[in-house]
This record gives sequence, structure tokens and C-alpha cells, in this order.
Amino acid sequence: MALRDHNYVIPANHEEEEEVGAPNIYLQDHTYAQQLPAVQIQAQPEEDREALEDGAAPDEEEEEDGAVEQEEDGAVEQEDGAVEQEDGAVEQEDGAVELVMHAEPRTYRIIPGIRLNSKFYVDNLGFKYYCKKLLVNTINLICDLRKNPRGDFMCHGSASISINERDNRLRIVTDHNHDPEAINLDVPFLRNALGERAVDRTVTTPSVRGLYNSEIIKHPQAAISYTFLQTQSRAKRMRQSRRPQLPQNIHELSEMLSDPRNSNYASTFQIPSSAFFNQELIVNGVSVGIIFANISAIEKYRQELATVEMVGIDGTYKTVPQVPGDLRCFLTFQVLYKSVAFPMVYVLLGSETEETYSALFTVIRNILPLNYDRIRFVTDYERALMNAVQRIFPNSELLCCWFHFSQSVVRYCHRKVNGVLNLVKRHEVAARIFRMVLALPHLPAEKGNPGCPNFCMEDGFHTIVAYSFLTSVSVFGQNHRINNYLESFHSTLLTQIGRHPNIWDFLQRLIIVENQFYVEFQQRTNNLTIRDGTSRYLRENATRIIRESVQQLNRDSDLLMFLRRTGHRNDGYVQEQIGPYP
Repeated sequence: MALRDHNYVIPANHEEEEEVGAPNIYLQDHTYAQQLPAVQIQAQPEEDREALEDGAAPDEEEEEDGAVEQEEDGAVEQEDGAVEQEDGAVEQEDGAVELVMHAEPRTYRIIPGIRLNSKFYVDNLGFKYYCKKLLVNTINLICDLRKNPRGDFMCHGSASISINERDNRLRIVTDHNHDPEAINLDVPFLRNALGERAVDRTVTTPSVRGLYNSEIIKHPQAAISYTFLQTQSRAKRMRQSRRPQLPQNIHELSEMLSDPRNSNYASTFQIPSSAFFNQELIVNGVSVGIIFANISAIEKYRQELATVEMVGIDGTYKTVPQVPGDLRCFLTFQVLYKSVAFPMVYVLLGSETEETYSALFTVIRNILPLNYDRIRFVTDYERALMNAVQRIFPNSELLCCWFHFSQSVVRYCHRKVNGVLNLVKRHEVAARIFRMVLALPHLPAEKGNPGCPNFCMEDGFHTIVAYSFLTSVSVFGQNHRINNYLESFHSTLLTQIGRHPNIWDFLQRLIIVENQFYVEFQQRTNNLTIRDGTSRYLRENATRIIRESVQQLNRDSDLLMFLRRTGHRNDGYVQEQIGPYP
């Protein structure tokens, strides 16, 4: 029955039609008692910030529109199919759910996690949290003891923070049921810094010890609790996990370098990056080498390269990677530009035959725009290499290195069957003859040379020199008599790359070396000094002394005195190899 008075109607609770959203009113002795309908608590939308300000928290378990599930350092899995208790609510004994209101705000810090680019959160009281869910404007956090329970003990503590990291306020949603644990907040920053540098391809120091010593200076407090052995183990695991698998042969290495996923090992550091891996060298259907060259840089400096008059070619074995097993040699093709050597082509070779060298030089001639009709090549005394140079560059001049000539004589003396070394070190006359042999290349190979028309290298020394191609041995009249710049480059490689490194470490460090010479070439085009003048001064001084000795020889015709005077020009190297001698 409805009460009709004062022109308004209040429907009784037994009437079927109710005004939507209005509460039911019971009439009890003209006293109105209001009974609220039972309302089920629904999940809070992410956009509703007012609820957070009142102390309520968004549901962590329901998937909401626009929410992005983020599993950082592992999501907390539901066990036995049970549904986790909703964050922001505490279940009461009678089954009702009551929201936790008016939680005091706290602040937090972001701490680097164990894995690179991971993180966790620590509030101002020392509680540790991990990210559970990333929402539109907020991040839901769970207690560390919920992600990593201590045996049967688990904490359902949770919190909420803004997605804006500049707002470092943290709101507790569910209280913790334990005291905060002691956390060393210094070690994670040291560990993270070491991890980042260990896998950074731009870091030029491959030594883990070097990285560790550098970082513990910046993190002195953390260094007390984090050892070098921990760093070494971590760096090794991180590097291995990021490398491709090892190639089994040269062809497989070429295929892997062609894969865009491995572009870090096949491209330069320049911006924009350009290709460094050039091509696979194939001879008679067999893969015999991998060629690397910065074609973009070569095209950029085409005009400068056209002025080059000297090229050095040499190989080294100490830095060749052990895998692939068919690699034999690492060869560089360097140009001398404004008295400074710059490697332009790098080659990993699996064969050192004349046919292989010829195929390689054919490729190099096509990609490197030099004026080959006036180029002088400086090489060692490897017969296959010399023949290939003369075959592919017939109009060029071939010179062999005085250093390698001296090296061959010293090695001959080191042979036990000869017994020459002790004789040279103990007998003054033998030492004098030894020096004269080393001075032979300062004479013309044949008589009639305008600079020294009456003298040439003596055939009587062929048995000691052990070569029959004196035309190539002679460095008469040359300013650059040795390829010291090549030997210096190989020494730099050994320092930066190390002996027989992992192939991927080798390539990363080779790209760093290439970038160094790319920058220095630009500096040299601007006429900047990029090398100290010591070696240049010594070379020019030696050239002057030898020139004066040749002039004296032309005046007095005393060949013996000429050889004795010029023989001392190589004393430094010889004493390094055999020790002091008369």
C-alpha cells in the first residue's frame, strides 16, 4: 500500500516497479529506515585516480582495457588453480570484503636487478618489491616474499606507484606481515655498471680486470662486497649468452655475417653505419677467405687515395681466431697517406697460395681506387705473395722489407746446426761480417745505377741470405726501407685483440680498430699530426746517414768501409734478438 500525502508517492517495497538507482524505503511508524542493496565490489578501472587518492587500489588479477601485462623478473604464478586474494582488500571472517583505506604514502627507489636492464623497488622503510602489472597510469608492485617465498612463509604485501618515475610516491595497498630485510643497495649499482660495460661493443678494453678496476673506483662502498671473481663469472656468462654460435668453417662464417641479426659484427661504428663485411673469397669453388673493407669510407676519400704512392702488405698469425679451424692468417692491405699508414682492407685467410693471393688482389684492385701504375709495394719475402703482386699489379714496383731481410739473416744465425750465433756474439771479426751482410740491401742490385754506378750486391753472400732475388732485396735510394708501420699495426692488434680470441670478440675489436683509423684518416686530411715525430725523425736521420755513406763510397770506392758504416744502422733490432755483441 502506498502513502499518498503532500502530493508525493513513496512506493512500498512490495511493489514490482522501482525507480532505477533509488534505495528501498520501509515505513515503520513514520520513521524511515534505509536498507542498502547488496552490491558486489567490482574491479577498479585503471583510469580512476580518485580511488587511489582515497586509499583504494586497482585489482591486480583481472585483465582491464588498456592494461599491459608485464612480467619482470618472473610473474607470480597461481598455485593449484587458486585465485589470489585481490590487492587492496582484506577478507573478513564473515566473507565480506573491506577496502584498506588511508594507507600512509611512502617513497621508493629504483634499484638495478641481477639481470641486465631488470630492476626492483625499495621503499623508504626497506621493503623490497617487484613489478606485477603495468597499467595505463600506474604500476602494481608485489612484495619480494610473494615472488620469492622463504619456504612456506609468504607475504601478500603490495603497493602501487605512478608510471611517472619522477613521482616517487608509493601507496601501500596490502600491508606486509614481516619486518623489512637488510638489503645492500650499493652492490646492485656496481654489478649493473660492470654488466653494461662487459657487453658494450664500444668498450675498447676487453680485459675484465680492467673493467673491474675502473668501476670499483667509482663504487668504493660496493667494492667491499663484490669481488673480481664474481665479476669475471658474470661477464663471461653475459658475453656468451649474447654471441651467435661459433661457425665451423669460413663459408659458415660468411653466411652468419650476411644475416641481419648479426649486423653488430658486420657493420661499422660510423653514423649512419655502413657495411664492414665485404664478401667471401672463393677460389675454385672453395671458400678461402673473408674480406672486410669500409666501402663508404673508400668512396668518400677516393680523391685522397689517388695520391697514394706506397702500399704495404703483410700478414700475422698471433691474432687469428682458433675457430673456424680453417683460418690460417690475418692479412692487411695498408696505404701510406701523408707519411702515415692506414689499413684499408682486412682479410681472414684460410690459404696462402699464389692463386689465393692473386684472387684477393683482383678483388682489392676493384674496390680500392689507387693509381696502380705508380704504386710501390712493400712486402716480406714470401714467394707466393711476391709473385701475386707482380702478376696482378704488373706496372707497379715491388720492394721487399729490409727488416724482413735482417730477420731472415738473424733466424739463420739462430739455427743450432749452423753454430753462427755464438760466433757472432763472441768474435769481433764475425760480428763485423754479420753487420756487413745486413748492410747489403743498401747497395744497388746491379751495377750501373746512377746513384752508385760502380758497385752492387755481391753474389758471394747468397748462401747466407738464402735468396736469389736480389733485385727485390735492394732498398737502395728508398726512404721507406722497412714496413715498420705494418709491424706496429700488428703489435696494436695483439694488444687490443689478444692471442687467438673468440671469432666474435675478434670482429668486435677489429671494428673498433677500423673506426680508429677512419677517424684518423679524416684528421690527416685536415693536416693534423696524429703520430709523434720520433719514428719519422729516426727514419729521416738514417736515410741521411746512408745517403752520405753512398756519396763517400762513390768518392773513395772503399766498399768494405761502406758496409761497415751502414751495418750499424740495424744494431737496435739485432741486439733485441740475440743480445749484446761486439
